[in-house]
Amino acid sequence: MKDSNQRLLVTVLLCMAVALVWSLVFQPKPPSQRPTPAPQAQSPTPAPAAPTSPSPPAKTPAEPVSAAPAAAQTPRPPVRTVELRSEKLHVVLTSDGAALQSVQLKGEKFQRRKSGSDQKVAVDLVQREPGLPLPLTTALRDGNGADVVPADAGYELVRHDDRSAVFRAAIRGVTVLKTLTLDPRLYRLDLAVEIRSEAPLSGQLAVLSTGHGEAPSGGFFTGHTNTPARTICKAGGKLERVSVGDKHPVWEGPGAAAFSGIDEQYFIRALLPPQGAAASCRLEVKPEGTLLSTLTVPVSVPSGGTAQLPFLVYAGPKDTDELTAVAPVLKDSVDLGFWSVIANVLLAVMKFFYRVVPPHNWGIAIILLTVTVKVLTFPLQHKSMKSMQEMQKLQPQIEEIKKKYAGDQQRQNLEQMKLFKEHGVNPMGSCLPMLIQMPIWLALYTTLQVSVELYNSTFIPRWLDDLTAKDPYYVLPVAMGITMVLTQILTPTPMSNPQQKYMGYAMSVFFSFLMLNLPSGLTLYIFVNNVLSIAQQMYLRRAMRPPGPPPASSQTLLVSARRA
Repeated sequence: MKDSNQRLLVTVLLCMAVALVWSLVFQPKPPSQRPTPAPQAQSPTPAPAAPTSPSPPAKTPAEPVSAAPAAAQTPRPPVRTVELRSEKLHVVLTSDGAALQSVQLKGEKFQRRKSGSDQKVAVDLVQREPGLPLPLTTALRDGNGADVVPADAGYELVRHDDRSAVFRAAIRGVTVLKTLTLDPRLYRLDLAVEIRSEAPLSGQLAVLSTGHGEAPSGGFFTGHTNTPARTICKAGGKLERVSVGDKHPVWEGPGAAAFSGIDEQYFIRALLPPQGAAASCRLEVKPEGTLLSTLTVPVSVPSGGTAQLPFLVYAGPKDTDELTAVAPVLKDSVDLGFWSVIANVLLAVMKFFYRVVPPHNWGIAIILLTVTVKVLTFPLQHKSMKSMQEMQKLQPQIEEIKKKYAGDQQRQNLEQMKLFKEHGVNPMGSCLPMLIQMPIWLALYTTLQVSVELYNSTFIPRWLDDLTAKDPYYVLPVAMGITMVLTQILTPTPMSNPQQKYMGYAMSVFFSFLMLNLPSGLTLYIFVNNVLSIAQQMYLRRAMRPPGPPPASSQTLLVSARRA
């Protein structure tokens, strides 16, 4: 009994450890207290430093003059908007900063429900915030950091058509032309910035990407929430994301920037610098949720000359094929975490089944993935179940050993291990199925949380309309819990203490509660895996059932009669 209680205690501790690891992996971290950013970080575009000496005369051609006085004297052009359309995007541009006012993704898949309503609206990658510059707003600064053409400069609409628009701003001898062109087939915008200057100009052009984020929230027993928007940049070979609630709200890229922008759970709006430009990036997050990602490139314009700066913009889903079609480096924005190797394999298998098996349903793809994993792991799981069956048969001999060496625990263990070795039984074999499935569960969870292919993917209409969200009626978690209990009933226990079974039942119920608010796609995988395990266990029980005594027959009665 003492040995059984010790093993029960070990089982409880292992179950608690699994629950703790599960909690640490799936429950978002609460927002941490963040230091107040420096005063210069309070404005989306840094203000020029106060001059320490009088400004040079306006007629001196070698030094550009701050644009603020001229901006006050020049009437601001009226605000105009332009709509660009392609087969994948509906883009609205505004002359207020010559920036993005709206970027909506086309297609039924890319729709979101309004908060507190069943009405669906198209995914819009631009979130307008009062007082915040719009995405692709630019600020041209001189070598001292003073604004030449500020971010809030007024632009006039020069010309436009269905796929492109040209905006112009002119301040004190410096003209900025911004041409935005929408690709007809890709989630791509081309931003061409042309700078003309009457006087020599050496400085920087900053292109802003803005948005709004929130601190991560939610957990096992609360409603599931998507990962909020956050800033992103890859610079010096390092990819960094800064979210609301992070300990360090400001990040400066350590080297040449490859891209920067605003990253969401399944979507991204990214800006790539001109090829060969020594670009830098800066990420900043404000306490109220303002997100600011700045990509800066050097500018050098000779007197009366022109500088051309072609930028590339990606605005769309984080689909690896779509990202690669625009720029291969954007694939790095898809973060599958620690289990990326397994997650990539799972996603590739599901894509294959979705593509070749009618009716091209992601729920069916997950079911076929479960069957595939079960087939591949069948030899190991079969050996584990067979080992548990053999241990159950050895139970009487184990009890004899305990009685024979009741006062010598070490001798009990030695004799039991000798017995296991003689019969080819692995006492740790029962842990093998869980060790195999746990990494797959974690990788599949990550895949459902990151891969846009599964976003808004319907399995059963009006019930499981989105496999990345929880089951709204909790049918799958309950069914999964029932199958887990059935698995415990059919699983042989090598211990004489029945408390182990009861602990298994309790853990099954507890695990079902954990799954209530997790993605229904993960619950579907575990449910199907449990059903297959039950079928496998029933087959094994029949195959290993010992033959019973021969049934009585009339021939037996006749033999008895002769002897009489």
